[in-house]
Amino acid sequence: MTRRHFTVVPVDGPVTEPVLKLGGQPVWLAAPQWPISLEYDEPMTFIGQFPVRGGLAYLFMTRADDYAPYAAEPEGGENAVIVQPDGRLQLLRRTVHDDPAPQRVADQADGPTVGPDHRLIQVPPEGEGELQFADGEPLWLQGDETPGDGYGLVAQLAPELLPFKVNFGDGGVGYVFLSADGREGRFLWQGH
Repeated sequence: MTRRHFTVVPVDGPVTEPVLKLGGQPVWLAAPQWPISLEYDEPMTFIGQFPVRGGLAYLFMTRADDYAPYAAEPEGGENAVIVQPDGRLQLLRRTVHDDPAPQRVADQADGPTVGPDHRLIQVPPEGEGELQFADGEPLWLQGDETPGDGYGLVAQLAPELLPFKVNFGDGGVGYVFLSADGREGRFLWQGH
C-alpha cells in the first residue's frame, strides 16, 4: 500500500485548473453534473475534486456540515462521486421506500460548497497532522465496507484535518472509491 500525506493550503482566489483541491467550485472536464439530494431536493455540497486515471472525481454530500439521512451510505442518495470526462452516472439512490432510482443531477456549474478553495501539497510521510490519501486498503473504523469488487481507494478524509466543517459522524472518516474501470465512484463514511 502506498500512503501519501498532504497538507492543506489556502489559496488567493479560485483554483481553475483540474488539480487536487478541496472547497471552492468544481473544475468540470465535461458538462456539469451537480447531484441533487433525494431527501431535500436541493443541490448537494461540493467537498473536493481528486485526480484519477485520465480525469477527475468530484465529491459531493448533502448538507456536508450538518446531518443528512443516508449521507453515510454509498447509494443512499445523499452523497455522490461524479467521474469525468467519461464516467457513467449509474449511482442508485434510496427512496423512503427503498426503491432504487437514478441519481438526479442539474446542469449547473456552480453551487453550494464547504468553503473557499484549498490546494493540497504533498509532504514527507513523517509529518504530523496531514490529510492522508492512499492507494490500497483503507484504514476502516468499523470494518470493511468496500462498495464493490474492484473498487479502489482514492482518498480517506478525516474532518479534523480539513479546513472547514464536514460532518462524518462522531470521530468519523470519509472514504472515496473508484471502480476498476475508472468510470464510477462511490463515497461512504464511518463514525465511532
